[in-house]
Amino acid sequence: MSVGAYGTVIPISIRNNDISNLVDISFVYHETRSFDSLTNAKFEHLDSSVLTQARRSMDNGQGEQDADDIIDGMYNLQLPLRHFNKKGFYTVYIKPKEILATIADVSNLTAFPDVRGMVIDTTQILNESMRTKARTNNNLVGYRVIYLDENGNREDYYRIITSNNKCEPVVSAPNSSSDKTYTYRYEDSSSLIFVTVSPSSAPSFKNNALPYIGKPTQRIMLVNTLFEPIQLDIEMCDHDFDTLSFMLENSQLRDLDNGLVTTFNNENAIYHQSEHFTLKDKYSGRPVYEVKQNKKTNIDYSQTISDKIS
Repeated sequence: MSVGAYGTVIPISIRNNDISNLVDISFVYHETRSFDSLTNAKFEHLDSSVLTQARRSMDNGQGEQDADDIIDGMYNLQLPLRHFNKKGFYTVYIKPKEILATIADVSNLTAFPDVRGMVIDTTQILNESMRTKARTNNNLVGYRVIYLDENGNREDYYRIITSNNKCEPVVSAPNSSSDKTYTYRYEDSSSLIFVTVSPSSAPSFKNNALPYIGKPTQRIMLVNTLFEPIQLDIEMCDHDFDTLSFMLENSQLRDLDNGLVTTFNNENAIYHQSEHFTLKDKYSGRPVYEVKQNKKTNIDYSQTISDKIS
């Protein structure tokens, strides 16, 4: 398990039951840092439930009880062994969840012609939680709108939602049935929402330069702005600082009869064992090599240190 602080301007608290709807997590494994390993790797989705809120004691150290034990902006990240079980390098990418939607219309409010906005049909939002959120008036304020082109590629601009309210269309007086246009009025029983974004009005020095806020049938992504995307690089290895210190600092037993050197952990259990011997020239009998052979598959468990130091 690792612990990390997520958030940029202010520490954001995302409740555990909302994390799956607001956070998207992906990961990729690289066996090595070689170019081929990086090129052929593909990211996989990771269930957002691995991210949970960090908590603390309710005692604030001043003899009082805090009202909430949640540490805002701090989360625990659990790495499931079914995915993170190989020695190598993992890249974990955590970002706000992006929800696909489609602009049904771009128009004005009937009672306020100067107010421009996008109209979104919430029945076309497949994510159930996001669909419910969109149908709650002003619940999308602060969301980022990312525009997609006809090929599904992201445009290099975005807008910020300033309001969203359920609405219904009002038919403007048409000259014929084929050139109907609509404005919109607020209606809480509708499945359509009227979304205002910023910027949406023309600058005072150029009244006819209205900012682009989308067009009918254009696909968009609705993205929360609770935090910026985060990348974590994780290396899985055979040893940590404790196991390395065993070999450097812990007790050892050298058996002079059979050349065994046994290293023990903090509980005096065998951690490592090796056999030391000399190879000699078969003709002259002169020592040529000193050998240290790891005995990890054939450990002599009769080598103990507790009875020898008692």
